[in-house]
Amino acid sequence: MAQKRAVIQSLSVKFAVFVTVAGILTLGALGLYFDGFLKSSFLETKETRMRHGFQRVVFNIAEIERSLKDGIAFLESHEPTLASVDLLNNYEDKSNYNTFLIDEEKKAIVEELYNRVKLSFNDDIALYNRKGELIAYVVKKSTGFQLNIISYAGERSRLLRRIEGEKEYYPLSMAEVERDKIQLFHVPTYPQENIRHNSVVTHHQDVDAFVLKSHLSLFTSDGSKEIAHIEMSRVLDQHYFSLLSADLDLSLKLSNPDPSQAADVHLLFDEMSLMGLAISETADEYISHRKIDSVEGPLLITASLERASLIRVLAENRQHFIFLLVGIAVLTLLVVNFVIKRILDRPLRNLMIQIEKIENQDYSTSQPLKTGDELETVSNSINQLAQTVRERETSLQSSKQELEYLSNHDVLTQLPNRRFWGERLDAALENAVIKNKKLAMFFIDLDQFKQVNDTQGHHIGDELLTQVATRLYLNASADHTLARIGGDEFNILVEQVDKLDELESVAEQYLNLFSLPFEVSGQEISISASIGIAIYPLDGQDKVSLLKCADLAMYKAKESGRNNYSFFSDDLSAQMKKRTDMSHALKLAINSGDQFRLCYQPKVSTVSGSIVSVEALIRWESPELGLVSPADFIPLAEELGLIIPIGEWVLEQACKDFQRLEEMGIGLKHISVNVSNVQLSHGHLLPKLLNVLHCTGIKPQHLELEITESYIATNINEAVETLKQFRQMGIGLAIDDFGTGYSAMSYLQKLPVTRLKIDKAFVDGLPNDRNSVAIARAIISLAKSFGLELTAEGVEHQGQLDFLVQEGCEEIQGYYYSKPLYFDALVQYCLVEEVDNVVLMRTPERI
Repeated sequence: MAQKRAVIQSLSVKFAVFVTVAGILTLGALGLYFDGFLKSSFLETKETRMRHGFQRVVFNIAEIERSLKDGIAFLESHEPTLASVDLLNNYEDKSNYNTFLIDEEKKAIVEELYNRVKLSFNDDIALYNRKGELIAYVVKKSTGFQLNIISYAGERSRLLRRIEGEKEYYPLSMAEVERDKIQLFHVPTYPQENIRHNSVVTHHQDVDAFVLKSHLSLFTSDGSKEIAHIEMSRVLDQHYFSLLSADLDLSLKLSNPDPSQAADVHLLFDEMSLMGLAISETADEYISHRKIDSVEGPLLITASLERASLIRVLAENRQHFIFLLVGIAVLTLLVVNFVIKRILDRPLRNLMIQIEKIENQDYSTSQPLKTGDELETVSNSINQLAQTVRERETSLQSSKQELEYLSNHDVLTQLPNRRFWGERLDAALENAVIKNKKLAMFFIDLDQFKQVNDTQGHHIGDELLTQVATRLYLNASADHTLARIGGDEFNILVEQVDKLDELESVAEQYLNLFSLPFEVSGQEISISASIGIAIYPLDGQDKVSLLKCADLAMYKAKESGRNNYSFFSDDLSAQMKKRTDMSHALKLAINSGDQFRLCYQPKVSTVSGSIVSVEALIRWESPELGLVSPADFIPLAEELGLIIPIGEWVLEQACKDFQRLEEMGIGLKHISVNVSNVQLSHGHLLPKLLNVLHCTGIKPQHLELEITESYIATNINEAVETLKQFRQMGIGLAIDDFGTGYSAMSYLQKLPVTRLKIDKAFVDGLPNDRNSVAIARAIISLAKSFGLELTAEGVEHQGQLDFLVQEGCEEIQGYYYSKPLYFDALVQYCLVEEVDNVVLMRTPERI
């Protein structure tokens, strides 16, 4: 008990240390955050102060401009001044100058100018006559305002001046005008520019000063002539900026920079740029510039702040904040100490008592804590711990069993999977070795299951696999181990085999399970299976060898026509190697594109005796395998799915060659191309046909597709819909090898076909075999009844030809006329046929 109290005390200490460290880290983080905040505020403060300084200058300039405009606006409506200006314009004669009259008018005018410039708090004002000659001006000096008029004596101008506060005018040289910097800066303000009754302000430079000058012109009533011009100025010198700097606690200075120095500086009056000031930093101060464009060039206003004073304020704020953080930290530690002693220590002791009961396997309910916080939740959880442990142990056992089941069974079919079957096979092999018994492995693969997946969809394929698995499971013997290995492959393990003959019976039983169709999503799907059988110890001593042998035997069963079974034999290894080599070579041939060639076998009309069409037949010349028969590589290509690119190449090349014949002047009715069931079921044949017709320029009626009865028998409804699309394009359709194995006659009236081809197997017996004669006559009669064209293939001698001609067969194909010819030979054949028009008289020797 003492040890557990020590544990509680240790926990309290750790908790206190944790809270203290967390508090210190939190305060440290807050310190960093607020230090950053102070720095940011510091940066914002200097930017704000500088921005405010520039904005103050902008405001003051705007006010000065307004006062300048208002100061000279009186001239538009002040009748005495206007009358005096009119008198001067009309009666002032320099050669006969009336000093008393004219000068008195000018003195009256300068008095009015003095009042206006003084009341508007500006520095100078000047009035010009209609010729732009100076009449009078007032200028502000350090001693006060000076009132000046221009008088004349003996046609020479002179300056008369009176100082503010004095009464008398005294003459001065005209050079004083230049020293007073009174110069007409006439802004042409014409009535059409809408400035007739509005003054304008221009900006100018002076030595370390910025001058604002307002202008106002008066015109005659019709606006055609200017009668007077008045200008008023205000000078903002360094004294002005010193006073403004003292008021803003910000240094503002005016300078006349080189234009290149001010090129990148923003204008003072650009409000948007004031929102993001560019502030540079030196060792002593922060600086920002703004420029004013004047008539003489740019003026630079520089705002600066001392670094030392700003950094001192920042340091003082940091010091105050540190003191605040230390105070908060001390207060937090005191609060944490109180909380640990009064709130945490006692509940922890009660929790330890509850835990001790569980250690002693006492799962009875203890009095829970009533702290109203997480500790109360922990106390309730501890009370439920014993029951939870028992429930979890039960749940874990159940989950373990479920996981074991999932690891040993296929998710889709619920049959044992490859892993379980492999373990079962290992155990069976060990048992067979001990008891000196045989066992057999059945490798079942569904025939053309890929075609179901491609045409019906994977969901249909999955449902079909489930029904196959169910049928196999329900009919498998109790001592047979059935498993789904993957895809459409199933394995069956048969143990304690006494007689090999029994295995044949077992294989036939499993094959018979596929005789009835499967009902899948409301449709019947017929599918068969091929079974390969390997026997221990005859075919292999271990699991790997047996699987390989069973796989080879299964492929042999497929090559034997599917829906069959086959036992492993030694020659299968060689056959499988040959098949593997051919598969590899076939893929290389497709990639290289130069190993396939087309032959064309002529079809001759029995009416005209001329060649009317040809059938395209593929030939493969492999560098490794030599000339490979189509009977060998076409089924393999269909099984591997390689027939798609091969068929597309044949279709495109045949159409190109037909067009070449057309260009040579060899006119045929059509060219026939064989189409595989795989191509028809793939769904991409129609767009490929459209593309080939477009690219080669062949007309649809010049193309005939030869299909097999097996495709029609697979799914009559789908076949009808697919073939209708071809016929709607104008493409001819022929049923190849008609009558060789499927009851297509019952479907013939539904199919949009245009031609029947009598298979060579029926032609071979003509004209002597009664069965061949009967079948040939039936097919010919059937074609005539349905209005279909007819071709007999495989005709090799005169007797066959005579019978077919007599029975009304329209078209003959076979070695009697020609074997399949490569393109150049076909061209030569057609040219010879044009010379010798009696084709029916040809013999094989002439070909």
